[in-house]
Amino acid sequence: MQIDQFSSFEQAASKASVLFYYRGDVSQAVISTMGDTLRGRLSYMDAKGSTSRKLFSSFIETMQNALQYSQELPDSPGQRIGSVSVGTIDDQFFIVCGNIIENKYQARISEKLDSIARMNSEEIRAAYREQMKNDSSDDTISKGAGLGFLTLARDSSAPLQYAMFDVPEHEGDLSWFYLRVVI
Repeated sequence: MQIDQFSSFEQAASKASVLFYYRGDVSQAVISTMGDTLRGRLSYMDAKGSTSRKLFSSFIETMQNALQYSQELPDSPGQRIGSVSVGTIDDQFFIVCGNIIENKYQARISEKLDSIARMNSEEIRAAYREQMKNDSSDDTISKGAGLGFLTLARDSSAPLQYAMFDVPEHEGDLSWFYLRVVI
């Protein structure tokens, strides 16, 4: 990265009120370190208890999702690449998280998130409670069978937003999956 590129990146991050940003290999150690950093920033900002709890919980959920489901790039074996940005917007916080998925899962993810988007807050809480009781899921792809998305939707103050874009050089096979949560 050239200095002018870094300057543009820094200005864009500042304009978007980004508290921190990470892109790289996702591991439990990385998540733990970022979680400690986030807690420190929230304490420094004197964030309210329930807001701080929901933000931290959503941060961990999105990063665990990236760790659990991100696909390895063929040219970076052994690495699960993810990205996350946490920031503020007005008097709220946002988390935007991204990880790489196989394109064959796009429809499945869209179906789950679109279904949640059609629910009101009471329906989300009811679906969350029902999924918590259902410990005999026959879903062989997702361990929580959508519980993580329901957890995020339950804690979010705005509908979850998502997008998927082809990974350059792996178009047709791999995509970046981005998810935005507002607390």
